[in-house]
Amino acid sequence: MTTRAAVNILGATGAVIDITSLGADAITTEHPGPGQYLIHGTLGMAAAPEGWGYVLNQADASCSVAISYNDAVLAVSVAKDGEPADLSHSITLHVAVDDLPPLVIPAPPPPPAIDPEEFAHSESARLRAIADYAIAPLQDAVDVDEATDADVASLKAWKKYRVALSRVPEQYGYPNAIEWPVLPE
Repeated sequence: MTTRAAVNILGATGAVIDITSLGADAITTEHPGPGQYLIHGTLGMAAAPEGWGYVLNQADASCSVAISYNDAVLAVSVAKDGEPADLSHSITLHVAVDDLPPLVIPAPPPPPAIDPEEFAHSESARLRAIADYAIAPLQDAVDVDEATDADVASLKAWKKYRVALSRVPEQYGYPNAIEWPVLPE
């Protein structure tokens, strides 16, 4: 399949100014002599009705243009008053190019395999750290006889939680099926 592209070529050097394309855009040029521009990487001019040929900049309106396509080279010859002449500004060519390959979005990789025992140990350590952090100041308050009734109740709940957490490996189905104890409020 082919699509079209608009290529702007600078008259003085034959360099590609820019390309507007929905297809391949690897187009290069040569400027071997006055009024001669060789364009590589196209499939020739885009035929009507998709293509509209070429457009000269107004500064080059008095020039005549001849275009041929042979051996994968689009040759543009420019003359002014019957003599080969460089364009003083630019030419826009409407060329055919290969379609871009269809965009293929690869499927996301599968999630990494997690060793159930490794996960159980790391989750248990994480939850134990949370419990230890909650228990320490409550235990300190009890130890120095400054705990309120709410502190004592909270300490007891957190210690029960920590005991339940330590018994997780005893559950049927461990480590593949774990019923984690609920964090105290």
